[in-house]
Amino acid sequence: MVIRFKFKKYGPVVYIGHLDIMRFFQKAIRRSGIDAAYTEGFSPHLKLSFAQPLSVGIETDGDYFDLEMNTLPDMETLVDQMNKQCVDGIEILNATLLGENVSNCMSSVKAAEYIYVFDDLSGCKDKISEFFSQESYVFEYVRKDKVKTKDLMEDVYSFKILNDKEMTVTVNASSAGNLRADVVTEALQKYGVEANCGYYRRTDLFTMDENNKLISLRDMGKVY
Repeated sequence: MVIRFKFKKYGPVVYIGHLDIMRFFQKAIRRSGIDAAYTEGFSPHLKLSFAQPLSVGIETDGDYFDLEMNTLPDMETLVDQMNKQCVDGIEILNATLLGENVSNCMSSVKAAEYIYVFDDLSGCKDKISEFFSQESYVFEYVRKDKVKTKDLMEDVYSFKILNDKEMTVTVNASSAGNLRADVVTEALQKYGVEANCGYYRRTDLFTMDENNKLISLRDMGKVY
C-alpha cells in the first residue's frame, strides 16, 4: 500500500536544497518506527518518491512524497508520528491512502498553484486581468546567462485576484513545460503592472483526472 504525504515548508529551512530535504525525510521515517517498505538486495532503501522539487528559498504549502508501507497503521497516528520527527519549518499536513493504479507523485504532476503577495493591487486589477486574458504573450527572459523565449499563455491555466494584495496563478508544472513562478512576475512588470510583488509561495500541486480537469495530488485517494 502507498501513502501520499502532503507537507509544508517555511522559514529558514526553505534554504535547504531538495536533496537534503529527501535525506531528512529518510531519516525521519526511520526514526518514527513506522513499518515502511524497503527494496531488496545488498543496499536496501526506502520505497519513497517525491513530487516536483521547488527552488531554494521558496516556501510551500503543497509539497508531496509517496511512501510504500508494509502494513497500514492508524492514519492519524501515522501523521502524528511523522510530525514528531520533523523540525521547525517542516510540517506534515495530511496523508492520503492511494488506490490501486495511481501513478507516483513525481510522474503525476501537471500544474502548480502559487499565491503572490503585492504591496498594492488596487490600481492594477484591470491591467492584470487584461494581461491574463490574452491568447498569446511571448516573453523573453534571462536564466543562467541564456535568453529564453516562452509563450506564457500556453502555460498559464488560471488566475484569481483575491484582494488588494494577493493573487493566485495556476501554471504548467509538467516535465514537458514547467513555468517558473518568478517568470510570471517578471512578465507582469514588463507588461506595465506597477505593483511590486514582495513574496510568493506554492500552495498546491495538481494532476489531471480522467476528464482532463485539474485535481490536487492530495485528492487521488482517501485523505486523512
